This record gives sequence, structure tokens and C-alpha cells, in this order.
Amino acid sequence: MAYKKTKIKYPELYTYDRYECWWEDASSACQWEEIQEAIKSKQQMCFTEGYLIQKSKHNCIFVMSFSGSDIGEKMIIPTKNIKSLKKTGTKTFYAKEFEYETYQN
Repeated sequence: MAYKKTKIKYPELYTYDRYECWWEDASSACQWEEIQEAIKSKQQMCFTEGYLIQKSKHNCIFVMSFSGSDIGEKMIIPTKNIKSLKKTGTKTFYAKEFEYETYQN
């Protein structure tokens, strides 16, 4: 009699999409310069890559690190400043992955 192999399912904690985000930010300088040089200045273009945990008409919240239900390296970007937002993947996090013993030899 043949037995069917069953895959063990672990509890899913959350699933988030990963994005590349290009956005504009203010620029400043703390040095003396000629007025004509200052007039040539422009805002800065910035790049953020991370998991989008919330998107609203006001802002997007990205995170780069997870530890169970805690997050680290949070970046809040005003939606009006975003110039390009490109989805690069999706990741599902499982409870088992955050158990320290899982990675012991």
C-alpha cells in the first residue's frame, strides 16, 4: 500500500509585498555659497527597498527587518513624494521561521 506524503503546514504570521521605491526629498546645506550657486540647487532623489506594510493616500510605510511581530528599519515616505514604486516580490513569514531552535545544528 502506497502512502501519500503530506506536507507539514506551519502557522502563517503575515505576507507582505517587497518594493523598490524612488522618491524625492528636501535638500539642505550648512555652508556659505553664492546666491547664484544656491539657485542651481535641486531636491534629492532617494531609493528605498523594503516590505510595504501600509499604503494610504498620505504615506507609505516600508520595513526592512522582522522579528516575530516586531519590525525594524522603518521608513515612512509621503505618498506625494513617490516618483516610482515597483513590486519585486512577495514573502510569507511563518511562525516556525522565528524560532531560534530552527537554525541550530
